[in-house]
Amino acid sequence: MAILLVSIGCTTKVCDIGAISVTSKDISYRARVSEVYYPGSGKDYVGLAQLLKGYLSEEVLKSLGHKVDSSVIEAEAKRIDENTKAPEVLARIKEIYGRNRKAYLKTFVRVVYAERVLYNEVFLNSKEIHKDQYQKAQGFLKAVLGSPASFEKIARKKGLDVRRLRLSKSEGIMPLESQKTKLPLREASGSGGEMAARLLGLLTGVKEGKVYPQVIEWQEGYQVIRLLKKKGDTAVIESMSVPKRDYDDWFWEKAKAVPVKIYDKALREKLLNEVSWAKQLSL
Repeated sequence: MAILLVSIGCTTKVCDIGAISVTSKDISYRARVSEVYYPGSGKDYVGLAQLLKGYLSEEVLKSLGHKVDSSVIEAEAKRIDENTKAPEVLARIKEIYGRNRKAYLKTFVRVVYAERVLYNEVFLNSKEIHKDQYQKAQGFLKAVLGSPASFEKIARKKGLDVRRLRLSKSEGIMPLESQKTKLPLREASGSGGEMAARLLGLLTGVKEGKVYPQVIEWQEGYQVIRLLKKKGDTAVIESMSVPKRDYDDWFWEKAKAVPVKIYDKALREKLLNEVSWAKQLSL
């Protein structure tokens, strides 16, 4: 009887996140996974917080018409196995679950899938989410195409910033006013050198003093450029960038529509006290 009671206690339902139920055992597994990544973080409220973020991401995905079923999660498990850059870490995580593949899929793979797809495949690639930011860049482009020499002046009138940049395939992208200090722009698509190579390629055929006739999209924003000088594999440009929407702002705009119920009062209070974003939950 004592063993039975312990077993029941380990699988008590602690939380509902939309249509997804979370048990105390789920939280225990996830807390141990957190400990692998961040030693000392294996607390129950940390495990719950990570599951909340993952399952909220899944519920948002579903609300946007994405199917999340067992075949999708199994495919993600295969992707993780084939593409992991930290096989030793993955092995340690799998050791936590032992033969409990169901728990591994639910509290690790499912979370990885939902957060990866929502950010990389939905948020970054959605024209609708970043519509206002794109239109701002497009409006600026239209204005400067008619008056390239007024690039900086038009930007100031619109409250936009312009930078002069030096592009080099070998050195990357550097502010013109600080050529001695290499400052490549950070982009998920690659290094500063790869970005510079892309921009130099786009400028092929563009005359000095003219504006590249399209808005350039990067993962983090939209860019409009004007060629000032070009010689060989280097160029000097004027650049105006509009960042895409902040992911957290967009995420919580969607996630607040997902009802969350936490039945363990002590754990609920711990979460609210220790996790800054927890106050945005629709409890």
